[in-house]
Amino acid sequence: MEVNDNINMEYEARVMINEEQYLNIRKHYLDSQYPKEEIVNENFYFDTEDLKLTTSHKVLRMRKINNSQFELTLKIKGTNGDIEINHKLTDKEKDILLENSIISYPPILNKLEESGIDPSLIKYITNLKTERLEVRLESCLLVIDKNYYRNKVDFNLEVESSAKSLAKSQLEEIIKPFGLGIKKDYINKAKRAIYNL
Repeated sequence: MEVNDNINMEYEARVMINEEQYLNIRKHYLDSQYPKEEIVNENFYFDTEDLKLTTSHKVLRMRKINNSQFELTLKIKGTNGDIEINHKLTDKEKDILLENSIISYPPILNKLEESGIDPSLIKYITNLKTERLEVRLESCLLVIDKNYYRNKVDFNLEVESSAKSLAKSQLEEIIKPFGLGIKKDYINKAKRAIYNL
């Protein structure tokens, strides 16, 4: 298996929606001519017993994409965008991570240690499954999500763009025709799943 690694900046804006809004927006974009892809992700979240990562605005997750590919990501929230360190896992790395919570990828280990977090204290916490529709618009990527975790279901929209401010204005334009606005109460998926919100 080829292993590709990268560290990048991610610029996103997000909003929670209800089921009716989700169905309307999803149908609208499924019927559109924009390029689109349906994906199923399962996120496995890792943290320390006292949730040091979560409380310091970091997320460590292993993502299973369409039952075939596994990727480990450390996401660090920033004011103008999030830093993501990604590593495609080999089957062996994935098994060791799931069974023993052992991380072997140096850039993630180093960043954890720089943040004062002992990697040996990391353990599996919970998981969240997402049914995702990705729509490639002219200037951004629109993501329409239905999420399942701890016997709950919720829905959200995300826009990924080339700058944080641009992602926000693009999301506002996308949701406006549906009578929606951006609120400042969005809680990320990791926190929703870990705290069972």
